[in-house]
Amino acid sequence: AEEAGRLARWEGSAAIGSAGLHRACRDQLSHRLGRMASRVNAAYTWDDLILPPEQKRRLQDACAQVEYRHRVYDQWGFGKKVAYGRGLSMLFNGPPGTGKTMAAQVIANRLQLELYKVDLSGVLSKYIGETEKQLGAVFDEVKKSQSILFFDEADALFGKRAETKDAQDRYANVQTSYLLQKIEEYDGIVILASNFLQNFDEAFKRRIKHIIDFTLPDRDRREQIWRSVLPPELPRGEDLDFDFLARSFELSGSSIKNIAVSAAFLAAEEGAPLGMVHLLTAAQTEQNKTGKNLGREELGEYYHQVQTYGKSRLDRREPYAGRKL
Repeated sequence: AEEAGRLARWEGSAAIGSAGLHRACRDQLSHRLGRMASRVNAAYTWDDLILPPEQKRRLQDACAQVEYRHRVYDQWGFGKKVAYGRGLSMLFNGPPGTGKTMAAQVIANRLQLELYKVDLSGVLSKYIGETEKQLGAVFDEVKKSQSILFFDEADALFGKRAETKDAQDRYANVQTSYLLQKIEEYDGIVILASNFLQNFDEAFKRRIKHIIDFTLPDRDRREQIWRSVLPPELPRGEDLDFDFLARSFELSGSSIKNIAVSAAFLAAEEGAPLGMVHLLTAAQTEQNKTGKNLGREELGEYYHQVQTYGKSRLDRREPYAGRKL
């Protein structure tokens, strides 16, 4: 309470707010989770997360299980019936760039909890028993911090248990079982993200409380993302055509964000408001990553404009060729 009061006074407020009180609580916790996992800044809200209504509702239901756990388990007596496995485990499944990490940040922000992303390179080990040792240390520290634990590309850790043919298979199965045990023992929140749900053991999936699919956005949601990804402070040209962008390019939310940021830099270099030519030039670069080239068919009425813009950029930079900067 004293720390929350100091934070409020530092911010020029006479009243202690909820965010300050939560921060003061977290500051009292002593843990070393930061040495084993990376803290993720949870800045996104429900408005930033553009998903089908069903998926968003299921995420909100999961949050409600944390917000009202005291009422259900303590006041309503379910704690006597459920003595084990009160934690919340979620598995986010879907292609890259569909919002899995953003959803984890939204949940952390909504519940005012810290989010830590586990570095798999620091956990996985070729030595027998070492992976379990590292995982045990991670869960010991997260219990002290009461944070949300986020495993990205979790199928690397939680692969299907194989028929035991040799010692390697046996220890792989032990590793998967051990991790599932640790998740069930933890009373907090564990979020797993994967691009390959089929790689998970069926028994493992049955013991995860929420499995939520993240799909590539349809045309309407792509237009929503295009409109929401541009900050209100950004100078915009009058020719922005979000309908054309959503209709012409089947992109993930992550790719749309990458294009928007790259296009903003193009506009900043030119000293002009963001226009369609900047967005389409950036889209061309983004598509090139996957070996795709945007031609006359994809660019439509903007084809000649993009070609002319690309040539003018080369002409502007030509005087700098060969000079030391």
